[in-house]
Amino acid sequence: MDKVLVLFSGGKDSMLSTMLLLEQGYQVVLVHYSHALEIGSNHVKTGFQRLVKKYGGDKVEYLGVKKIDGIFREFICDLYNWKMDEIVKKYGNISISQLNCLSCRLSMYVETILLCRKLGISYVADGARNSQLFAIEQNKMLALFTELFKKYHIEFLLPVKDLQDDFQLKNEFLVRGMIPKVNESQCLMGMPLKQNSLDEETINTAIHIYRELFLPKIDQLIERYQNTLLGDCYL
Repeated sequence: MDKVLVLFSGGKDSMLSTMLLLEQGYQVVLVHYSHALEIGSNHVKTGFQRLVKKYGGDKVEYLGVKKIDGIFREFICDLYNWKMDEIVKKYGNISISQLNCLSCRLSMYVETILLCRKLGISYVADGARNSQLFAIEQNKMLALFTELFKKYHIEFLLPVKDLQDDFQLKNEFLVRGMIPKVNESQCLMGMPLKQNSLDEETINTAIHIYRELFLPKIDQLIERYQNTLLGDCYL
C-alpha cells in the first residue's frame, strides 16, 4: 500500500482529498503546517479523528502541527521592502494577498519535500482547487509545482482540483455519510478575493516571481536543510 503525505488544513478541500485517496487505496499521512499568524491549529486533529472513525486507524496517520514561521520569512521578506510600483515594474501586477499565499504555500512545499525524504514517501497530495480563484491553485502554477516535486522524485496529487463549486464539494461529503462541517485553522492574512480579481496578469506575475525569485531559493533551502527538518512537530 503506497503512502501519501497530505497537506492537511482540516478544511473541506483537504478532508475530501484525504477521503478520496483512502478510497483509492492509499495509506495517508497527514501533516498540518502553521505559522505565527494562524489560529485554531489545535482543532485540526478533530478532522483526523473523524477520518479514523470512518476509515480505520490502520489507514490514517497524523504527524501533528509543524511550524513554518522561519521558512515563510525566507520567502516573503524578500519583498517586504519593495514598493508596489517596483514589483509591478519588475514582475507584473499582483495583490499582496496573492504574494502572501504564494510564499506560504512554497514554505509548506519545502518542508514537505524534506519530510518526504526523511520518511521515504514518494506521493504528496494538496487540496488545491481551481474554483478557489487563488493564483497558486490555477493550472499553470500547479503544473510548475508538479515539476518541482518531480525534480525530487515525488508525485504530486490533486484530488479535488476540478471540483467546480462549494455545492458539489459539500455533496461529496453527504454521499459518504459525512456532515460537511470541519474544524479548519484560520490564517489571519487570508483575505476574501474581490469578484473577478483573478486575471491572467495576476497568474503570470505569480509565475514570474516564482521562477525568477523563489525557485532558486527553494533549491538552496532544500540543500541547506537536507539533513534536518525545519521547525518542530507536535502530536
